[in-house]
Amino acid sequence: DLSGRGVGMDVVRRNVESLRGTIDIDSAEGEGSQLTIRLPLTLAIIEGFGVGVADETYVVPLDAVLECLALPAGVSTGPDGQGVIDLRGEPVPFLRLRDWFGLRDTAPSREHVLVVEHAGGRAGLAVDLLHGECQAVIKSLGGVLGTVAGVSGSTILGDGRVALILDVPALLREAVVRAAASKAALAAHATRTSGTSKVNLTC
Repeated sequence: DLSGRGVGMDVVRRNVESLRGTIDIDSAEGEGSQLTIRLPLTLAIIEGFGVGVADETYVVPLDAVLECLALPAGVSTGPDGQGVIDLRGEPVPFLRLRDWFGLRDTAPSREHVLVVEHAGGRAGLAVDLLHGECQAVIKSLGGVLGTVAGVSGSTILGDGRVALILDVPALLREAVVRAAASKAALAAHATRTSGTSKVNLTC
């Protein structure tokens, strides 16, 4: 006569065990049940904000997020995905994650900007979708992907897919470095071009 067959608890058990943890249930008739979940101390759980870009999902630490807004139509970006938006009269630089990570799917008609705090100021991350707040269990990327700039780890989503957790300060620092390198390369090219002389040969 009671609903529920314990299927949900089996899902919980499998997920806890996938995190190398354990779950114990102590039931007493007429008194209730006590559930004890133990997880490794090295496991880090953060409050995050999920965003979607193309078919990928990324997680931004929630403590870095200030606000969300629609990306104004007609805002252009350079080849590295960097641009500037007007946020209530203040210019705010932003980075289009689609271009940064080289995702070549067609951009949607409406994009969003996640405004984050960085170095005492503000910057934006342009994304396709806003999934909202979530809890993320941080997993290491390992030796092969552990040095990717702007990525601090990964997490497993509810549907089993893997989402990268963004390291906002490192991501924006790398964007600044690349922008400076690009400007220096353009300046050097302009200097070489202007320094060449044109020689006319007559026969």
